[in-house]
Amino acid sequence: MRKPQPDHTDICFCPLSGILDVVAKKWALLIIAILGNEGEKGFNELKKELGSISPKPLSDTLKSLEGTGLVHKRILATSPPTVKYSLTPDGWEFREHLIPMLVWVSKRGGRDEPGCPIHTHGDKRK
Repeated sequence: MRKPQPDHTDICFCPLSGILDVVAKKWALLIIAILGNEGEKGFNELKKELGSISPKPLSDTLKSLEGTGLVHKRILATSPPTVKYSLTPDGWEFREHLIPMLVWVSKRGGRDEPGCPIHTHGDKRK
């Protein structure tokens, strides 16, 4: 017997459009996963973690994530200036909602590689 499903007919999906444009970008979920699992990272650290990303898409994705309030950019007064990125409280909350989807994908036969930056353990919240 099938479990009764909650009635979601009264949910407005319009607010999703703005955030979906950002998190649907190729690198966005990986960036959120890395920042959540490993904590604050600099631009070059993220670039190295992501591997094949070039600077422009990384910069564009970080700007978009910052614009939606999921990522915080901190500029350190060094010479040259150092920039660090971390998840905002909304970014952490988004990550928490992302984890069940990752578990679901894994159960369906998704890849669970040791070097994969998306995993459900680890939380470097400061």
